[in-house]
Amino acid sequence: MNILVFEQDKAYVQRCLEDGDIDYLEAVSEGAETEFFQYLNSQHILDELAKSYPLKRKKEEVPLWLYIASEMSLRLHGMQSFNGYPLVIRTGGMLNAFGAEVGRKVVHPETEQVTIHCPGFNQKNTYDRQTPCDQDFLRKVARATEAEQLVGWYNREVPRILKQKRLFDEEGIFIGDASYVFVPDNENYKGSVVMLFDEHNHPVNKEELTPAQLRRCRYRRCYKWVELIHTNARHEFFFFVAMHFGSAKAHECPILYQLVEQFLSMVGKGVMKWLIVDRGLLDGEKFAMLKTQWDVDTVSGLRSDMRILEDARGLLRSGSAAWQEYQPPAREIPGWQQRLRYH
Repeated sequence: MNILVFEQDKAYVQRCLEDGDIDYLEAVSEGAETEFFQYLNSQHILDELAKSYPLKRKKEEVPLWLYIASEMSLRLHGMQSFNGYPLVIRTGGMLNAFGAEVGRKVVHPETEQVTIHCPGFNQKNTYDRQTPCDQDFLRKVARATEAEQLVGWYNREVPRILKQKRLFDEEGIFIGDASYVFVPDNENYKGSVVMLFDEHNHPVNKEELTPAQLRRCRYRRCYKWVELIHTNARHEFFFFVAMHFGSAKAHECPILYQLVEQFLSMVGKGVMKWLIVDRGLLDGEKFAMLKTQWDVDTVSGLRSDMRILEDARGLLRSGSAAWQEYQPPAREIPGWQQRLRYH
């Protein structure tokens, strides 16, 4: 019988590394990443994504599905630089999922150290490869892909695949949100703008501030990020099913509902049942459209200048509304709670 004991002791692990007591170190996430790519491979999802990817190369020595998988692996490890690709390949589980044709971990016959061997996809290299493809290949493909086409491809293909594989949760909960993405003050950030923000990173109008308030503000270069997320009531997962990245001066409200309508037109009625948005995305006309055309209920907070109680009283005085007392459904009490009541 094999017994595995796990202990979270960072100081102990660090001492073992410094003393040379650890011969081989494996990331815990390797198994989860292996299962993830095995599922994508078995369902031919990577092949489908590669066929529709918005970049057609005249000479394709390295398949596009490998580029997409490599980008996924980099993002799963939180790696923003392509220079970290060799490290991700060594510690991740992508190679385990695709087999020896892409790469494998081997033990050196002399040193007995674990190394990576990748045959590659062409015969140009005379040295042992440590990655399935060169990091410069990933960088060139990323630069050659138009940003707007990439976002449009994602917003189109991800919902299609999620519906095809029946991965949408039956609760139908979606969240719409918007935020600012701050970047260094460099004009080379195409499409970025400079705006004034307070100490909480909320955009403000200079004309409406006192001198004391203005001293706590600063100008920052930024973009606007709008997203549509799918989740469930137990917070077990979340999917980004649509997104927009553009000028920070564009108002997020019309952008979000355009994303919602595009998503609904692709997946059809019944997938989205609830849309949760914050107060900055209140739009009564869009709420009504989503309810009447798509049977989607929208949930939001109220702005401070809204008078929902006065509105309800006005409906009561008009006599045109039929009022009915609400009784919450009876909730079954678990047995262990019932036993607690009598002790």
